[in-house]
Amino acid sequence: MRPFNITDFKEVTRTVALGLHKIVSEARGNCVSFTPRRVLEFAGIDTTAPIALTLVKHVLEGLTARGLITRDDSRSKIRYIVCRDKSPLWAPLKSGDIDGVTDLIYRSVE
Repeated sequence: MRPFNITDFKEVTRTVALGLHKIVSEARGNCVSFTPRRVLEFAGIDTTAPIALTLVKHVLEGLTARGLITRDDSRSKIRYIVCRDKSPLWAPLKSGDIDGVTDLIYRSVE
């Protein structure tokens, strides 16, 4: 497990990119859904600190506002969705372009 630096927003966006890459690269289909906690788990972060989850949720909400991912609030826990044919993030996440995705996320959310 690696540490999670909550004071460096660029590092927060990189952690989100790493988590999303792992989720998408292991996808068996064309869509994945996840929670902020799963993004942290897939990025190798072992924390349940509310501030960490809030930062990840902030990033995911920013991506939702830009139309890069979709929010599913039909369940009791809000989940986020990335689909191959609806998200421009799918291809770079699947190919492993972590730096490119990190920059895109950072520019979209800052």
